[in-house]
Amino acid sequence: MSAPGIGRSPRQFSLPDISSVTQLPKPLKALVYLVMLALLTVAGVGALLATVVIIGQLTGSFDIAMFVGR
Repeated sequence: MSAPGIGRSPRQFSLPDISSVTQLPKPLKALVYLVMLALLTVAGVGALLATVVIIGQLTGSFDIAMFVGR
């Protein structure tokens, strides 16, 4: 007896590389680039807010526990 799934390649979610994006039609390529830009913007703003919170905690400007406790 063999168990189901033996011999199959594992299905993993992977993002396409840039070379496959360049082969897309122009409207789809524009959408892919806009999504990538949006994700980078959200990550950048999140990193900036985290930096502000850390500096605020270290300098004593504000207490994060006060905001969480509300």
